[in-house]
Amino acid sequence: MRRCFSLVPALSLALSSVLGVAPASAQRAPVACANLKLRPPAHTSIVRAELVPAGTFTPPVPNMFGPPTDYSTLPAFCRVVGSIKPTTDSDVRFELWLPAAGWNGTFLQTGNGGAAGLIDYGSMATPLSRGFAVTITDTGHEGTPADFVWVVGHPERFTDFAHRAVHELTVVGKALTAEHYGRAPVKAFWEGCSTGGRQGLMEAQRYPEDYDAIIAGAPASNWTPLMALGVLIQRTVSGPDGLSAESLTLLHESALAQCDALDGVKDRVITDPTRCAFTPASIRCAPGVASGCLSAGAVAAAERIYRGVVTRDGTVRIPGTGPGSEPLWGAYAGPFQIGSNYFRYVVARDPQWTPARFDVDADLARAGQLQVAAPDAMNPDLGRFFARGGKLLTYHGTTDGLIPYGNSVNYYESVVAKLGKEKVERSARLYLVPGMDHCFDGEGAFVIDWLRALDEWAKSGTAPDAVPARHPAQVAARPSGAAPAVASKAFTRPVCPYPKMAKYTGSGDTADASNFACAMP
Repeated sequence: MRRCFSLVPALSLALSSVLGVAPASAQRAPVACANLKLRPPAHTSIVRAELVPAGTFTPPVPNMFGPPTDYSTLPAFCRVVGSIKPTTDSDVRFELWLPAAGWNGTFLQTGNGGAAGLIDYGSMATPLSRGFAVTITDTGHEGTPADFVWVVGHPERFTDFAHRAVHELTVVGKALTAEHYGRAPVKAFWEGCSTGGRQGLMEAQRYPEDYDAIIAGAPASNWTPLMALGVLIQRTVSGPDGLSAESLTLLHESALAQCDALDGVKDRVITDPTRCAFTPASIRCAPGVASGCLSAGAVAAAERIYRGVVTRDGTVRIPGTGPGSEPLWGAYAGPFQIGSNYFRYVVARDPQWTPARFDVDADLARAGQLQVAAPDAMNPDLGRFFARGGKLLTYHGTTDGLIPYGNSVNYYESVVAKLGKEKVERSARLYLVPGMDHCFDGEGAFVIDWLRALDEWAKSGTAPDAVPARHPAQVAARPSGAAPAVASKAFTRPVCPYPKMAKYTGSGDTADASNFACAMP
């Protein structure tokens, strides 16, 4: 008789797994929003837990990234504000928003931009509106997205930024979500771009049990060489033979003039940058000509950026950004001097360090000493993440002038080389978005619902093929310091899984995605 009854729990657990719900033993009484302050998880303090009525939330600070957010449409939610202190030198601040009604059973964390240091409220709005329990952290420090002065004297906070803060919030956020609803999340998603993309890859590599599905957009995964690229671009653009905003526009327009129509559609989008043979030398000034062209020094400057970060022995540590990305180079020479600040405070540890002192080989070697806690996320072994059914959706705009799209291609290919094409294709997708700048905007079709694509993949088990994308009729926003954008007309396109690309079928309106098909280059 005992053996017969002992089967009941096992059957309950098995049935619960199939149905995607927590077993009865995991069900517990829900905890009211305000009472979450009374039982915080280990090394966590809750400073606020309150119900926010629908349409009344006002962010304490304006959005730092992405388009403006309309918070007036948000549903009612439980807002939890707290701090996690995994070490005595840690202060990982976070926000957790829990839908007051209609929770879809999924926990989602959104990522950061740049050096983090703040809560990006705008990234939480859409997931909350769709029923996700959503959270985000400042990664353990306060500062601007290009600031690293906070590292000085705080090595533990650097580790928090590198990987620990996101993992700690994952554990704490899931626990608080389970407390509030009386049941654990059925699924856990990650969504982030730039640094948020790096964080997503880091989770898959270092903490594969944390998330079931990950969106890693334009990932800053090859972190240390990427910071070196930022220094290189800053020094090159603002140097004695620098590239003015006018020069960057000239480079951009010249690349488009030569390569836009290679795909059979003239739409200010270079579908396959690898086929674009544009070189800055083609617009070098002839003797006696000083306008509408580049000086010999400016040509050499542009060529250095296109090459990327190359050591003296010819090793490419990170590729350069491709043709069409030129307008965003100016951002590195403007207020977004993240690379210089990283090498100044983290690597050289010298407040007087300047980009003029940068030496690729010596400084990258010195940065290599920080690898134990560094934020580099280029480990191709995603075997444990894939083995437990993890899904990885990576995307990157081909005109991203801040993070080279070629780095995402290199990483994807390294995962294929490590685990095999068949295994990777079951669990991962890379989408290159022609004409999209850094994470969004640009002259391509950049309005894409990545979260919906990931959610449908997680529910159906079928990897998405083409993802619908739209380009609105607008003048694309540019980061401060970048060359101005050009007004454009609206159109739609399919975005295809790498290595496929959207090709015009040869008939019909070229502004309509239905007249394009995904095909091999």
